[in-house]
Amino acid sequence: MRFNEQEYLQSDQLEQYCLGLLSPDEAAEVEQLARTYPAIRDELDRLTLLLADYAIDEPVTPSPVLKSRVMMTLSQLGEAPTFDLNNLPLINAFSDADQWQRTVEAIQPPETYRNIFGHVLRQDQEAEQFLVWVRHTINPEDHHDEQESFLILEGRCECSIGGELVQLSAGDYLSVPLDLEHTVRVISETPVKAIIQRLKAV
Repeated sequence: MRFNEQEYLQSDQLEQYCLGLLSPDEAAEVEQLARTYPAIRDELDRLTLLLADYAIDEPVTPSPVLKSRVMMTLSQLGEAPTFDLNNLPLINAFSDADQWQRTVEAIQPPETYRNIFGHVLRQDQEAEQFLVWVRHTINPEDHHDEQESFLILEGRCECSIGGELVQLSAGDYLSVPLDLEHTVRVISETPVKAIIQRLKAV
């Protein structure tokens, strides 16, 4: 039977892929289709950018399959998992980037992402947390009612916050003051991988 590109685009398969809810075989199929069909690749890019902009209405809980993959990876490394993906702590200036790196190691971005790919880790009344990869830049943004912070896991970047430049590398934490415009520019050869957290300002 001939592949129906429009029917596939209207299904929820790409959304499931962006949220990390597909099996490895299903995810591989999405990546193959994105390489074959430009319309699917474009829609995948659009969805990943929306996710990176946090335009998500419903909380997403990491799947049991994903959790078991993390546990297996950590056991092979001889490390006990630091955090439960279903009960993640808030990040702060004392957070251990290595513990977070081990916790999210099984989560990987698709090969086809161009600039930004985000994976929802936590979204509830207390906090939003995302695992994000950035190849080049994050466009200027500011927040009036949310306290945003970053914990860098891999790579190096330069952040402009209210006109001041701050360089961050793996292990660094930064809390962005409210109402200050900020941008991110990757300065390493490899993408920046980071935990981004947003808390409602009191």
